[in-house]
This record gives sequence, C-alpha cells and structure tokens, in this order.
Amino acid sequence: MARKEGKDRGITFKRGKWWVRLYVNGREKWYRTSTKSQAKALYGRLKADVREGKYFRKEKPIPFRRLSEEYEAALDATRRGRIGDDRARIRVWIDLFGDQDARTIAPDQVERAIHALQRKNYRPATIHRYFTVLKAILNRSLALKQVRAEISQRVKLPKYDNQIVRYLSSRQEETLLDSLPARYRPIVVVALNTGLRQGELLRLRWQDIDWDIGMITVHQTKSGKPHRVPMNSKVQTILNELKNPDEPHSQDRIFPHHLKHLRRVFQKAVKNAGLEPFRFHDLRHTFASRLAMQGANDRTIMALGGWQSPAMLSRYAHLSPMHLWNAVERLGQMGTGTKTGTTRGGGKA
Repeated sequence: MARKEGKDRGITFKRGKWWVRLYVNGREKWYRTSTKSQAKALYGRLKADVREGKYFRKEKPIPFRRLSEEYEAALDATRRGRIGDDRARIRVWIDLFGDQDARTIAPDQVERAIHALQRKNYRPATIHRYFTVLKAILNRSLALKQVRAEISQRVKLPKYDNQIVRYLSSRQEETLLDSLPARYRPIVVVALNTGLRQGELLRLRWQDIDWDIGMITVHQTKSGKPHRVPMNSKVQTILNELKNPDEPHSQDRIFPHHLKHLRRVFQKAVKNAGLEPFRFHDLRHTFASRLAMQGANDRTIMALGGWQSPAMLSRYAHLSPMHLWNAVERLGQMGTGTKTGTTRGGGKA
C-alpha cells in the first residue's frame, strides 16, 4: 500500500470512523469502515478492482432493524410465537442500532451496551445471552461475517461459571412446593420428574400424551428434534388429576399458564422458600442430578434429558462417583500371583 510521510494513503480517520478514499474515473469515492484494519483491507481490494478495470456499485445498506425483524420472525415460526426473553433482548439491540447499516456496527458500540447492562446489575449469564442474540441477528447476512467475527474477538464479556449446578434436596422441594399456589404445583412436579424445559411444558397438549405406553412426546425442542419422555407414576397421577372429567380436547394445553405469570409466581415462591437464586431451569438440573446420584449412566441421562452431546453431562459427573469407587474396589480384589509368583496363601508357587 502506498505511503506518504509515514501515513497510509487513501485511509483517514475522522468523526470517530475510519474512511477509505480513492478516485474512480476521476471521481472521488468515500467508504466508511469500523476499524483501521478493515480500512486497509478494503483499500487494497478496491485498488485492485480499479487496476483490473472493474467498476463497483455502491453497496446497499443492511439495516439492523430489518435483520432483527427477520430473526424474530424466524424464532416465531419455530417456537409458535413464544420466544420468551429473546424478544425483549432483540428490542434492546433495535433501540441501540435502529436502522444503522449493520456493516458499520463497531465493537466499541457493543461494549458500551454491555457496560450499560452491567450498571443495571444484570447477571453475567444474562449478558452473555444478550450477546448471543446479537450475534444470531448479525448471522442473518453472510455479508456481516467479518463484522460478527470482529465483535466476537474484541468485545470483552463478564466471566461466569456455566458449570454451576443448582438442585433441590427433598426437603427443599417440599418447602418450594408449599410456597407455591396450588394451581402452579403440578407443572413444577412434572418438571422435576421429566426434566422438560419451561417452554416445552407450556407447549404440551393433551394430544402429546400416550396413556397406553406412558410416554410424553415433545415435538418442539431446543435441538429441533422430537423428544419422548417416559411418565413415572407420579407424573401419571398428576396428569390424571388435571384431566377434565369430560374428554379433554386434544388441542388444549395441559398447563395453560402465561409465561410471565408463571415466572413471577415461581420467583416469589423461591424467595419465600429462601432458595434464591434458584431458577425454573434448575428443576431440569435437579432431574439430571437425581438420576446421576441414583447411579444412572450417561447414556440413560442423555436419553431422558434429550441432550445431544455427552459434554453437557460433565457438570453432573461429580454427583455420580459410584463408578469410580467400583473401579478402585476392583483393584483390591485382584490377585497378584502372576506378578509376584505368590499364591493367595502367601506360599511360593
């Protein structure tokens, strides 16, 4: 790249942005970038195009709002309109960037937004979720691959431990259920005995229950694949009690709670029971933890919980040390005759 007086020609910094300037057929052209490295790369590419006689049209902007609305529509299509907190997170980014060309989004803008969330005392895990939503929005366009990579590389997020496992003891479970209004207890008990996620439970309909073989079929899961969960006797009893004496309509929801109301009631019960910061999702952790503590192997826990990767089970490994004890116990039962030439009685062979 040509340099003059120690500076890169055709690249300048003004109004908080890096700009590329060059002449095409005698006409001055300006292109805005987020960083100096982007400006250098763009300048080199454009100069090469000029040398080869190519003419490049001004690229159309990619409004961030449009990408966000497309992402939200995609979530609605896959989750039947119930996308939980992601909708609110999308709105936060839309309020920040609006119709700004997504190619001009700079890491420092994102960092300022992250700092604003920290000042509002958002938890690190929640901030990570906001950041994940932003990356998913930018991923809607292949043209933003470099922007997304630079944001991921340069934006520093607060650290948090994703391996923390919160689970209820039997006594804590009783305390929590006593703190809940009666109409909300069934969904919590079913969650503890099936490991289903909050959204999966709220989407369950009577047609998803197979009473003959005792199975619940979850059609829309996090992985996108249907998942079947066996019902133990406690779950079957609860669902039988919830069933309308008249034959329920197959399309009726089993738990007709509103997401916000359920969350508010659950968190209030957690606070009254002295179990903060326990979350509804921790009922799923309780399900898996209890399976591990009862000696269930990884394949069984994966199948029952619908996990796609064994790596997700590493957080429960410390709860199931039985196989480790069995391994070292077998060492004590092994004879040493072949190694030392001695018999069990201590004499020479």
